[in-house]
Amino acid sequence: MRLNPRYLVVFCVVAELRSLSRAAEILNLSQPAVSKTLKALEDTVRQPLYERTPQGITLTEAGKALLPYACAVNRSLAHATRFIEERRHKRIPQLEVGLAWSLIPRYEASLLRWATLEEARCELHLTNGTTLELIEQVYQRDLDAALVLGGTDALPEPLSARRLTSDEMVLIVAPTHPWAGMGGVALGQLEGMTLLVPQRNSRLRLRLEQFLERHGIVPERVLECGSLYGVKAAAAAGLGVGLSSRSFVEPEVRAGLLRVLMVEDSGFSLGVHWVAYPEASVDAATREMLGLLWHYLGVPSTVSQAL
Repeated sequence: MRLNPRYLVVFCVVAELRSLSRAAEILNLSQPAVSKTLKALEDTVRQPLYERTPQGITLTEAGKALLPYACAVNRSLAHATRFIEERRHKRIPQLEVGLAWSLIPRYEASLLRWATLEEARCELHLTNGTTLELIEQVYQRDLDAALVLGGTDALPEPLSARRLTSDEMVLIVAPTHPWAGMGGVALGQLEGMTLLVPQRNSRLRLRLEQFLERHGIVPERVLECGSLYGVKAAAAAGLGVGLSSRSFVEPEVRAGLLRVLMVEDSGFSLGVHWVAYPEASVDAATREMLGLLWHYLGVPSTVSQAL
């Protein structure tokens, strides 16, 4: 029996994405061509490999048993393609990674440090934005992956998110502010205060607005500062109470330029997530680099350095 390796590649992508249409898009094939390939594979192994359900593609027991071998073939062919392309064109892979504004102090140095390691073997391009902006750019394949704060509750399919750690939402004030020595406040104390917030699509701002609305809390005024950097500057100037993530303001807190106020109400912690497409829908070079980068960020010593 001679088995066409292309059958296994198509099967691997369909199984991982759980959709014939999305797999066809990734593989640059028509959906009928994908269906025909899967039928040919089933005819070869003489067993049904998948079923269609309202939730998408579901593998049979035979399909589950075949999947590891199919994906191994997919990886091997992709690695061979990368090897040939690099030798032929002397091409250095490019890795496009997004980093949420609020995570810059915590992770930017680690990301750039990784790019200098010999194992990286790629050009790392960093893009900053809000969580929602970066998720959209990953979905549109303008970015290979992104580190974001929160925002994964309505992740568009087939993107996936892996939790790396968490970060706290905090309030910040100037050292001369009446609240500077309090250490923590309840949300109700924002009633009648001047609140400094980042741009409208900031995940931090969206979360705070949900809590304020839920509890009927109305600040005296809300000043939109354009970005988290603007919030820090306005708070340091004594213009009001600012909203931030804890890690974003650590440098200014250590320098004595700002004071952090913990929010005493529950629910003011957001997960730090790694957002990307499933591995089967990513080319081998990108998949390898993303895997190395994720491992680097996931090593406890690396994370502690970034903190």
